[in-house]
Amino acid sequence: MSLSDHLRYLRALRGGVHTQTIRDAIGLEAVTPINHAETQYRPVRDPELVAKLAAYYERPLTEFQWHNARPRKYLTFYLARALKTKEVVSLTLRSGEQLAGKVDWWDLGSVGLWDENGRFLVVQRHAVVDWPGADSEWEDI
Repeated sequence: MSLSDHLRYLRALRGGVHTQTIRDAIGLEAVTPINHAETQYRPVRDPELVAKLAAYYERPLTEFQWHNARPRKYLTFYLARALKTKEVVSLTLRSGEQLAGKVDWWDLGSVGLWDENGRFLVVQRHAVVDWPGADSEWEDI
């Protein structure tokens, strides 16, 4: 799961606290860096911001670094390559469940897979926390 998805998840767990509240708590002048961290599909390139957000949410910095190494853009590349090559993908969900199948389609919010039993599965992308090569640098396809 990308850091942006993880941040939105943690904020929801706190009742949807406003980003201005987070900005004030971590000592930023603007909410823009927080908004970008929650919406960009690339890694957050500001390690100080990542550390401040981890402290705000009272979570280990290593957890945030782990998620930051798995941006949605990399998941997109993985899914697009698998669709093109017809290879089986393996997805680990937030619940710990692992799914495998061939990609039928993907979009910004979800992916359609055919599993080995012939079932069609629709997986919400924000629920995917890991996949093979997730923390690798990917080149545009």
